[in-house]
Amino acid sequence: MLEAFYATERGSLEDATINGGFDLHQDMVWIDLIAPSQEEQQWVLDAYERSLPTLKSLEDISSSARFYRDDDSILHISTYFLTKNKNYQVDGDTEESSHMLAMVQTVAFILHKDRLFTMRGEKLVAFRAFRARARRNDYDMDYKDPTWILLGLLEAKLDELADILEDIHKDLERYSTEVLNNHHREEVLDLDDMITRLAQQEDVLGKAQLCLIDLRRVLTFLSRPRALGSHIYDVDIRELSEDVRSLVEHDAFLFQKVRFLLDTTSGFINTEQNDTIRRFSILPSMLAPPMLIASIYGMNTDVLPFAHGSISFMIVIAIVMAFLVLPMVYFRWKKWI
Repeated sequence: MLEAFYATERGSLEDATINGGFDLHQDMVWIDLIAPSQEEQQWVLDAYERSLPTLKSLEDISSSARFYRDDDSILHISTYFLTKNKNYQVDGDTEESSHMLAMVQTVAFILHKDRLFTMRGEKLVAFRAFRARARRNDYDMDYKDPTWILLGLLEAKLDELADILEDIHKDLERYSTEVLNNHHREEVLDLDDMITRLAQQEDVLGKAQLCLIDLRRVLTFLSRPRALGSHIYDVDIRELSEDVRSLVEHDAFLFQKVRFLLDTTSGFINTEQNDTIRRFSILPSMLAPPMLIASIYGMNTDVLPFAHGSISFMIVIAIVMAFLVLPMVYFRWKKWI
């Protein structure tokens, strides 16, 4: 899929209809390729004489070559985007569920002085949010300069990460109430399911941290004097860097909260298991005295008291029941059962 955008007179972005390479004009400032076919890549090559990397090469790229400027002064950046996609949905969950698995996708940015090329494997929320914002031009930006498109996409990535962390924070607050409320935990909550949910949240936090650290490295690279060739972007880059720093700290806090809830939930599971084992260990102790009396009266001898007579059976049953009830009362008094 190939989408192209041009800047209007007031600086906002508008998408153009692309039916072939002949629609890719020189006034296009952003070419966005989503899992492009070979034909679409050929359109870009014919229109702009610009070859693009393959999706597989994006995943194989070494960390040391994720951002650089080549001999033609073209900026190359490969960065991670976090996405929660229904394609990675947990079995049995609805599309709106918060339990969708998060995946890290690599996105390539190729910044020419006249236009920006982006390549990704699938649709991303951050790109859709930026397109809506750029179409409205909320910040009165001049997107004729493709560098502002690059920075806008990085900002949209940061906003999406912030939204994901906020959602996780809300989920963890709800999980805390469920785990720490004794009645809810004992009567309603499935502790094994809670362990699974917390593990999923920890997985998302780990991937969010990866994206944040990667974004911090990208912004550090862009802040170098020769990276973008101008100081007019420095203020925006510094603001993004500060936002990244605050989100990294928030992510670390959420990590600690997840670990606390995991340890607490695991402790309650161990307590329940120990309580079950304790109850089963008490049961033989309660049954031992009546079994002893019953076995004594089962002996083949004539000298046992109450062994003969019309009511001897009832007397023996009463003795057995007494030896059953008395240990039970004692254990209840000790609160062992």
